[in-house]
Amino acid sequence: MHASPVRQFAHRLCLAAGLALSACFLAGSAGASDDQIRLTPSMVEKFIAARGELTVLAADLAKKYGDRSDTPGDDPVASLPAFQDIAEAKTRIDAILAKYEFKDLDTLDVVTNSVMLAYQADVPDNNGTADNAPNDPEADKAKARAEIEADQSLTSEKKKEALQQLDEQFASLQALTPLPGNAEVVKPFLDKLKPIAEAN
Repeated sequence: MHASPVRQFAHRLCLAAGLALSACFLAGSAGASDDQIRLTPSMVEKFIAARGELTVLAADLAKKYGDRSDTPGDDPVASLPAFQDIAEAKTRIDAILAKYEFKDLDTLDVVTNSVMLAYQADVPDNNGTADNAPNDPEADKAKARAEIEADQSLTSEKKKEALQQLDEQFASLQALTPLPGNAEVVKPFLDKLKPIAEAN
């Protein structure tokens, strides 16, 4: 009985988590990918343009210095921090970042995370329907909690476990929710962002 809202909740969590992982293109400091900023259309345009140039640069650096990605087939931009110890590579990376007004790879990482979390709010799920239907995570959680508590087939121990899992999933979903307004900012750029989101 309780499986439906919990499963629905978990589905939204998995979709968001998958895109958030693909958002972590740059292996900067661990904390950087946890941050978000409020986006502007100009910032999203600069992100897309910088991303294009950095992808080309990453391929060139891999040819010149060898592939430094963690896993073959990874998004090539994710390997850029591994080239920071090569002066010529660092100069070329920094030049592109400066051109698009990004202070460093960590700054770009925060923008990447913000853009990709906002993008995931509008992408279609596996059934081809958008995940942007009005939803209220608090109401979803309350409904799932009520169904778990009302399920007579669960022992008190199983109920406690299910409620704990629900709380953990809810906390994870909150961490993967875009800042207010960011989804609206990226909406006009969804087609351009799709290949970036699918790069992994």
